[in-house]
Amino acid sequence: MRVTETGAAAPLASLADGAADGVWLALPAEAQPPTQYSWWVWVLGLVLLALIAGWYWWVLRSTRPHAPGRSRRGDAYAAVRAQHLALLDEAQGRFESGESDLRALHLDLNHVIRQFATARTGIDTSSLTVAEFGRIEHGSALAVLLEDYSEPAFAAVSDAQAATAVDQAREVVRAW
Repeated sequence: MRVTETGAAAPLASLADGAADGVWLALPAEAQPPTQYSWWVWVLGLVLLALIAGWYWWVLRSTRPHAPGRSRRGDAYAAVRAQHLALLDEAQGRFESGESDLRALHLDLNHVIRQFATARTGIDTSSLTVAEFGRIEHGSALAVLLEDYSEPAFAAVSDAQAATAVDQAREVVRAW
């Protein structure tokens, strides 16, 4: 609607009717170039990307299993490992000196391995069965070893080798 000089409203003429007088069309504004971001927005974006990359690196590094031969920042269980290797040496020494027989050696080895597993896992493993050792993290090697020790420890006569049994126990303690 168009307001006339008298203040009365009169209908606007449309372009389709051919009357172009008095029609006001809005023209689009000039196109403006895109606004540039401030320098601090770019810096903030780069810092956030660096933080995200650092987070992914830390998560991947801290959750991946590491090779057994390589240690990260020292071995937290070196003292426990050395203590139990010394106990294994004492058990072998008692066997070689004649203080204990093959049965007693295997019982000693069983006891030392269970003590080591308790120190490593924080779980009392003194009464766990061989099958229960298989459910503990890294317990499968212990389960195999303890299963090998059960026959000589409880049989009246055994063909087990003392040196092999002690070497296997040392290997498990060193590897875990």
